[in-house]
Amino acid sequence: MFITPETFPHETIDGRHHIWHSRPGLTPTDDLLVVHATIPPGGCHPFHTHPNKEEVIYIIEGEAEQWIETEKQFIGPGCSAYIPRSAVHATFNRGDKDLKFIAIITPCSSEGEIHVAVEHLEPWKSLMEIR
Repeated sequence: MFITPETFPHETIDGRHHIWHSRPGLTPTDDLLVVHATIPPGGCHPFHTHPNKEEVIYIIEGEAEQWIETEKQFIGPGCSAYIPRSAVHATFNRGDKDLKFIAIITPCSSEGEIHVAVEHLEPWKSLMEIR
């Protein structure tokens, strides 16, 4: 199966632009989510988790302030972050240009929601407030 730029589903959520390459209902597999995300300067993908799922984030452009649980690191083009199953994580764009990355999440069909926001819970709420 081939998906071309003309047929990629696009969506914008809280200022973040998403181009879907694979997700349940788009491709023949329900186990693989692949999205090209763009976060504008000052934006973020706040603390969240993917219950019973693991993720890899690969940076294409810009610099990410990447959190995995309570550890953070700045990563740039060509770098990646592995997020273990169910780990809380967040991605912030501290730069002055768009942050672009590919996120791969699997297995989407495992138990639990695909995305659960936790930025309103401690300790994540305090980490968001000191930003």
